[in-house]
Amino acid sequence: MPELPEVETIRRQLEKEIVGGAIAGVWFNQPKMLRPGAEGFMKGVKGKKVAGVKRRGKLLIFELGEGGCFVCHLRLSGRLLVRRPEDPPDDFVHVVLKLKTQNLKLGKPESDDLELRFAEARLFGYMQYLSDEVALEKILKKYGPEPLKDLDEDKFYSILRKSKKPIKLLLLDQEKIAGVGNIYANDALFLSQIHPQTPASKLSKNQADQLLQAIENVFKEGLKYGGASDQWYRQVHGEEGKYQEHFKVYGRDGQPCDVCGAKIKRIEVGGRGTFYCPKCQVKSK
Repeated sequence: MPELPEVETIRRQLEKEIVGGAIAGVWFNQPKMLRPGAEGFMKGVKGKKVAGVKRRGKLLIFELGEGGCFVCHLRLSGRLLVRRPEDPPDDFVHVVLKLKTQNLKLGKPESDDLELRFAEARLFGYMQYLSDEVALEKILKKYGPEPLKDLDEDKFYSILRKSKKPIKLLLLDQEKIAGVGNIYANDALFLSQIHPQTPASKLSKNQADQLLQAIENVFKEGLKYGGASDQWYRQVHGEEGKYQEHFKVYGRDGQPCDVCGAKIKRIEVGGRGTFYCPKCQVKSK
């Protein structure tokens, strides 16, 4: 699933490509991916300009110039691709927003048409039209504070102290901390030398501070390399990110630890594949 660095990379690219463009039409072949239903979504967005692209956690927010907005969650395998209408088809595209825009980076001088193609192999992703700020705020209230933005050391430690969950699972709880997913949780726990099964409430203040710093560090590195494309994630023109070339432990089962040389192990924590170094991340007794 795209995490904060991947979604933020997409947001930055979309902001350059489609802001100012008007939504001339919507094509779809999977109505369930449009909320509050295909008809309601099309009625809400058609003819409106994209005034801005924001993000909260893993959620993209498309502001509309004439009021309202629509949000997009990529879930496990979603991609947002900016194309010209004459470009070759992309796999698993189920929703297309047809845009009239003056941004000609992808087009010829005589054409300003673009498409925002929503590809989703598993059909879990969605776009949802929201008519006002109240409706949007109701959704955003479900998200906790996020690193690099509004999560400081004291707030982070307070969240950890209140939970007996394994720290790995707490990091994945979007209502507690927004934006962290499986990849960056694994790598951040490795950098802070914390075993992923350690109860969150058992971490010391110093460990919590180190973990928050590690999360911020792996997020910054993920942004630097344009996200991780080890599976479905792609940038808006179809390029792969490069963070997968810099994984610390994620996906490296059986490979030597870059710090101590011990073999990285894979376990299940809450049903999620979890990677750690048994020497650098010793489980507390």
